[in-house]
Amino acid sequence: MHSSCSLLVLLLPPLLLLVATTGPAGALSEEEKHMMVELHNLYRAQVSPPAANMLQMRWDEELAAFAKAYAQQCVWGHNKERGRRGENLFAITDGLDVPLAMEEWHHEHEHYNLSAATCAAGQMCGHYTQVVWARTERIGCGSHFCEKLQGVDETNIHLLVCNYEPPGNVKGQRPYQEGTPCSQCSSGYRCKNSLCGESGNPSEAQKKLRICLT
Repeated sequence: MHSSCSLLVLLLPPLLLLVATTGPAGALSEEEKHMMVELHNLYRAQVSPPAANMLQMRWDEELAAFAKAYAQQCVWGHNKERGRRGENLFAITDGLDVPLAMEEWHHEHEHYNLSAATCAAGQMCGHYTQVVWARTERIGCGSHFCEKLQGVDETNIHLLVCNYEPPGNVKGQRPYQEGTPCSQCSSGYRCKNSLCGESGNPSEAQKKLRICLT
């Protein structure tokens, strides 16, 4: 356990993060959904060393509904029925904070060795590697306010669940291929802000997201 005057962080393996802070209570809003996609793509575009095959992430409502349904169970642990879906969890008291969740997940890059595809002893890297897993291109998240979160002593917690397809964190594999950005985009994809994005006309959801981010 690590504590400071403003933040209490508790890490539970694997891929679990619990943060206590202050702020107004709230659920996952449309703006927060857009922010989640934006921040994933920002971190993916800025990986170091750069990625040659990093796909652009987009929102998936089916994954979001799946994540929301599991969040409503108020369990501090991975969904054992998630099938072929990646998953990151984050819990926070007194109000959901999407940028903080992303910051905490991304912060694990300091402990990850890309060349060896390993995490430093005693550290966690699974949140980070899922965020930057090159072949993952769909994300859906859901949150729920839990008066009691099973497996945690604290009460009144917002649980955030994010599910990913295709899933990341395949044992023994690197999250992405090093190289010039977009130099290994698959057929049907074109370079968009150092990420491999699907070609063709944007969907209505993508149009709304662009407007939101402008």
